[in-house]
Amino acid sequence: MGMARRPAIVLTPRLPWPLDDGGRIALWQTVWAAAQEYDVTLLSFVPQGSETEPPPRPLIDLGVTIVRVPFRPPPLPVAAVSGLIGRWPYTLARYRSVAFERFLRERVAVLTPAYVLANNLHMATYVESIGGIPMVLRQQNVEHVWMERYARDRGSTAAGLYAREQVARLKRAEAFLCGTAALTLAIQDGEADILRALVPAARIATLPVGIDLARYPPRSPAEPAVLLLAASFSWPPNVDGALRFLAEGWPRVRAGAPEARLRLAGKSPPTSLVRAASRAGAEIAADVPSMPAEFARAALLLVPLWTGGGARVKIVEAMAARLPVVATAFACEGLGLTSGTHYFEGGTATELADQALALLRDPVRGDAPARAGRALAEERWSLPAVARLQNELVAQVAS
Repeated sequence: MGMARRPAIVLTPRLPWPLDDGGRIALWQTVWAAAQEYDVTLLSFVPQGSETEPPPRPLIDLGVTIVRVPFRPPPLPVAAVSGLIGRWPYTLARYRSVAFERFLRERVAVLTPAYVLANNLHMATYVESIGGIPMVLRQQNVEHVWMERYARDRGSTAAGLYAREQVARLKRAEAFLCGTAALTLAIQDGEADILRALVPAARIATLPVGIDLARYPPRSPAEPAVLLLAASFSWPPNVDGALRFLAEGWPRVRAGAPEARLRLAGKSPPTSLVRAASRAGAEIAADVPSMPAEFARAALLLVPLWTGGGARVKIVEAMAARLPVVATAFACEGLGLTSGTHYFEGGTATELADQALALLRDPVRGDAPARAGRALAEERWSLPAVARLQNELVAQVAS
């Protein structure tokens, strides 16, 4: 008889399915990896009223026990005030729930898990509900760095001033929670270094994003050519970048390639982006049935990003799909990519437009970088390989 599998608990701020944005892909990776070696109980927030719906089939097939906690974030004014005077800064205070805390305490008492894996700093605030069980903290971003960049970009606006106030509180919270965790898993080496400098005594390791390479079908580019800008538009840096490209880059592409189409595919586009896309003659696709199919039909992936944090999962997906990438150097930060070898770089919106135009006029230019990107995806980001690494790292601290 084999050894009995030990229990583990994974916490996520939303269900890690469907895989419709980079955040969910990163969440799914941690659950899938844990389920390869442990009996996993998943505790996740879900929108109120959805907790009685049938759970996602892939989670059932994975053998995961699912505990869905209905949740509605507090109103903005309440969360904003709490972020100033409460224990936790704004972005963390929004995810506090008495019900979630109760469910977690109950599951820890019943299961005595080998570890609790908290996805993102938001879920790590529940560390005091797990007793002496080791907590593994999975960071998709270094939160205080993202807030610093957001504050700088917003300047002296009300949002910028509030964000500036939040930076110090978020930095203290991040230091405390990383210091409390038995292990913190950063998503890229540069962010791991930042966290080591912040908390020298903490155990920090890098765990890259892992993706299922089999999800990406062979390419079949559409005619006329489609420039794909794929992102979750609930993330402000993605909206800012898309708006900047619509205003400064897209007119240049249309002048040089009038038949080309620009397709903005991703969840939760704000009204400002919908209107800007309409004025610019670009397409908005808020709820696409299959993002891999979007990659297959596109001529290239466009990543106009100048601020933010974490790893750009859409770039990793594009490389898995053998799709040429046109991006800023900032967008490729931490992925270990070389401009000209793995992607085409532009520093400004107009430079991105020029790179896109060059690819549209000579698509063969994209073949070598697309092959190199796929090879890198197979080497670094395949789900089974990253899952093995996750379990090896976690085994060092699991009870």
